[in-house]
Amino acid sequence: MRKGLIMPKRKTTGKNFVDLQQEIDLNIFIQNIKSNFKDFPDPRIKSRCAYPMWYLFLVILSGYLSGCNTVSDIAHFAEIRSSWFTALIGEKFSAPSYDTLWWFFVRVNPKIFKDLIGRWLQNLPKDLKDQLLAIDGKRLRGVSDKEHISHIVELFAIESRLVIAQEKVPDKLGEAKALPALLDSIDITGAVISVDALYANIHDTRLILNKEADFIVGIKGNQPNLEAELHNFFEQAKAVNYEGVDGITLFETHEKGHGRIERRSICVVNELDWLPQKDEWQLKALIEIRSERIIGDKIGLETRYYASSRKADAKKFAYWIRGHWGIENTLHYVMDVIFKEDASLSDIGFSAENMSLIRRLAANIIRTFDPDSGIADARRNATYDPNYLRGLLGRMFVK
Repeated sequence: MRKGLIMPKRKTTGKNFVDLQQEIDLNIFIQNIKSNFKDFPDPRIKSRCAYPMWYLFLVILSGYLSGCNTVSDIAHFAEIRSSWFTALIGEKFSAPSYDTLWWFFVRVNPKIFKDLIGRWLQNLPKDLKDQLLAIDGKRLRGVSDKEHISHIVELFAIESRLVIAQEKVPDKLGEAKALPALLDSIDITGAVISVDALYANIHDTRLILNKEADFIVGIKGNQPNLEAELHNFFEQAKAVNYEGVDGITLFETHEKGHGRIERRSICVVNELDWLPQKDEWQLKALIEIRSERIIGDKIGLETRYYASSRKADAKKFAYWIRGHWGIENTLHYVMDVIFKEDASLSDIGFSAENMSLIRRLAANIIRTFDPDSGIADARRNATYDPNYLRGLLGRMFVK
């Protein structure tokens, strides 16, 4: 090491790591996994089945938890860890081949996985209802081209960083078509659902309200009359320095870093008797965010508008709206950079959707049971320490 060069300390283990290395009740573990797959529809010809469905799923989930990103990775992992799986489940199976694992991804209906994952989520902490839940779409670029676009829409809990639900968008249709199924997949009573301007219409916002949740929605040119009302009100309020304007709260944020200075001014009004669309949209707040970004000698200005059925002050809306974009950094970035999702070319049958579901389940398990570790570090831990992997699986399946 060169003199004067200080290497940063990297914390790779902690209390959660030590706890997860402890022994688990293997009998309960295997009983619970088998019971989850008791009614699992199996499209295979039974006389030709060398592996039960629960075992294939266990191998695949273990692979994703341990750094595997492709079917080839998982097949190699299964072969190397064959004796470990035997010790874990008390039964001996030969390592499933690439073709066997590939068949599993291609043929199993994703709806079955969604039902199972929804059932497993009941075992996770019950603090989701008061969280901000963001809805956003993601294109699976590796399996999309000009003729065929594979697109998923996700419901993501910003604070706990868990994927709560996922729906695939029908080919050649907009992502809003997945909204009804997404909202039906889980109880969102009392939550705040954040969506972008794509959902800025009465039909979609009413779907959220009918689930006894509130919405925050971006307002752009697809709602010109409502956008004009917001623009006129906030311009006039700013012109008089907000004096005498009822129901106004203000909040500012300042950030500096990476050669950039950014200031955001958030203005919220909760008194909306003047707004013609108030009752039809069931609105309780309008929000304006003015952003000033300075990079070098360049200054960028931007104004954005939002509407909400939830009443709150400017500081709270600043937190919620900023939080919505956390789905890009804490979910989509993780899927593409750590799980290599955009590099995946799997597009036969149900493979693309099933792989995306299990990737997100693996991320959920790590973030629930070892939240202090990053996803990449946790996957390395599972790769190098089989006891840690056993602990993650045990926390998921041993109540």
